[in-house]
Amino acid sequence: MKVVDVRTFIVDGGWRNWVFVAVDTDEGLTGLGECTLEGRELAVTGAVQDFRRHLVGEPAESIRSLCRRLSRHGYWEHGPVVSSGIGGVETALWDLLARSTGLPLSALLGGAVRDELPVYSNAWYFGAISPDDFAACAKRTVDMGYRGLKFDPFGAAEFNIGEHELGTALERVQAVRDAVGPGTSLMVEGHGRFGVESALRVSARLAPLDVRFFEEPTPPGDYEAISRVSRAGAVPIAAGERAYSLRDCRQLIEAGVSVLQPDIIHLGGVSKMVAAAELCESYSVSFAPHNASGPVATAATLHLAAIAPTLLMQEMFAPLDTEWKDRVAVPPVSVNNGHVSPLPGPGIGITLDAEEMARHPYVVRDLDLFGRSSILGRPVREEAQVVGD
Repeated sequence: MKVVDVRTFIVDGGWRNWVFVAVDTDEGLTGLGECTLEGRELAVTGAVQDFRRHLVGEPAESIRSLCRRLSRHGYWEHGPVVSSGIGGVETALWDLLARSTGLPLSALLGGAVRDELPVYSNAWYFGAISPDDFAACAKRTVDMGYRGLKFDPFGAAEFNIGEHELGTALERVQAVRDAVGPGTSLMVEGHGRFGVESALRVSARLAPLDVRFFEEPTPPGDYEAISRVSRAGAVPIAAGERAYSLRDCRQLIEAGVSVLQPDIIHLGGVSKMVAAAELCESYSVSFAPHNASGPVATAATLHLAAIAPTLLMQEMFAPLDTEWKDRVAVPPVSVNNGHVSPLPGPGIGITLDAEEMARHPYVVRDLDLFGRSSILGRPVREEAQVVGD
């Protein structure tokens, strides 16, 4: 089974664009992957096209050899563009291999250790401003069966958070806690914005609100900073969505994070995620894969979460996301009573609808978290309706 083509598709995903990868073979099989890199879509599709000349004509089963050629042998071994491009290609190659055997990806990797994965919701709060807004959105989401909520309450706050900004953020967290009660896990997202002093102040003030973890409190890549917060803070620390190699994962764990959150795209694909899950087991650290991209990455991630020994919870951008997501990739992934199961396969279990993708072409967007046009202040569904008109 040899590779005959490698194609990319950029599809409007509402507040970001999805970037899908298709690897075609001479036996008529196609494997699917995703290399979404918000605001850098053209860069990552360019990387995949650079990779194409190293893939066409090669055996599709030679996954490790091919990906080593794209990374270490290509000199530019890691980083958001290279690792994400490889992540899309590598996932597509694994999807191909599993499809060729008729097995779901999780079975090809040794079999699931759980049939249902506990999930937490992200993006449920987009557009919420006041504490009452946050509370209403939280209650609505929990009423749908979710038992975990993650959110960024910090607005436009950056490196040094002021007392007024911190007070506003804490009011939002308190309102959510009051709305959902003690039976729902709350996770607070920092998006890598704080310095050590601010991160420690935030952590101390979050502790009485029974926060499950404080995610990415300090800038990614500064392992000394996150170590100081992990070891002195009052709330468990989670990080890893901007880890681009297993070395990054190891350094985060050694820095003291309690929850590792690698992303199948940005870490470099299936094999790296399997290794990260095993690294978590060896260090007794919880595994909670980051999953904020499109439906191909979601389908693949669920197979990895199902085999992970120390899985804590799986992130889902649900129930809110673009209303066409479940038409672009079929069958849709469904969350039931706070749990989700991997699609049965073969491979990662989905196909892409070319006609539906064509209805939602690339839209130029920047991922602006801290400015006036931040996605945190825009309802996902409302924006999706405007773009789709």
